[in-house]
Amino acid sequence: MNTRILSPFANWACSHPYYDIVFRWLMDRVESLSEPALFLICGPTGVGKSTLSDHLTRELALRMKDDMESNPDLLHKVYAEAVYIPGRGFDWDGLFRSLLRDASDILIDRKVSRSVWPLQINNRSGLEDAVNQMLLHRKPRVCIIDEGGAFLESGSDETLLKIIGYLKSLSNRSRTHFVILGDYRLAKMTSFSGQLNRRCLFQHFANYPGGSESAFQKIVSDFECRMRECGIEADITPAATMLFEQTCGCVGLLKRSLEESWIATKSKGTVVDKSVLESTRFPKGAVEKWRAEIVQGYRLIQDYVRGHESQ
Repeated sequence: MNTRILSPFANWACSHPYYDIVFRWLMDRVESLSEPALFLICGPTGVGKSTLSDHLTRELALRMKDDMESNPDLLHKVYAEAVYIPGRGFDWDGLFRSLLRDASDILIDRKVSRSVWPLQINNRSGLEDAVNQMLLHRKPRVCIIDEGGAFLESGSDETLLKIIGYLKSLSNRSRTHFVILGDYRLAKMTSFSGQLNRRCLFQHFANYPGGSESAFQKIVSDFECRMRECGIEADITPAATMLFEQTCGCVGLLKRSLEESWIATKSKGTVVDKSVLESTRFPKGAVEKWRAEIVQGYRLIQDYVRGHESQ
């Protein structure tokens, strides 16, 4: 018997202005652009990029429902996480295998003549060709690559530009939009300004900055209502300022924090309130690291904006 109890926030996205701007920006372009595009979406850890990916997936499934029912070969998306292997470089083989598995492709290993990093030789690997054929045949609306910051571990700026160009080439050949999600490591790609603008569409998924406590309180109130709808006693709005500080204004971190508090109280049947939130708060070192990441990330974004405006 399965006794698993899902989080009150499973398959639920808190709608708020910053999230809605990014989601609408992405959805409008995925649906409307005539040519395949490479979308880069970066933001701080825990801002809600995974929720954005899940929401995009559900929305595309709804919009393509009739088409997929009439043609079972069609897909609304394929998804994979980018991985960097220390000492070996970016794991292209792992990425391609993950995309094929997500597309429910079979006999993946039988399709591979040899496994090589496609940027190192002129011939494409069997895996790359299999992915390209899968995208052409299954026609997913988007190919989502999460943890895109792993691309930045690959080495020099020249190598990074080759990776961008390679992904754009794969997008063009397969006629598929690529959506790359990542933390502020991904923002380094903005330093290429003009070269980047010709290859990619970029969007900053920002946290709520200092001075936004009142707006953040409304978000905390929405989470509180959601918990009560799921039968969980919650009194978290009075702790909105504390939650803003320990989550650095990131709604994804807020969700994670509230899940930890819910886990701590669900077996006891007690109220999720400020005292519980204080007992389950994130370690101070983690919060300081997130803040430093945000400061550095905003600097990279500002450099990109200045470079974009000067062109």
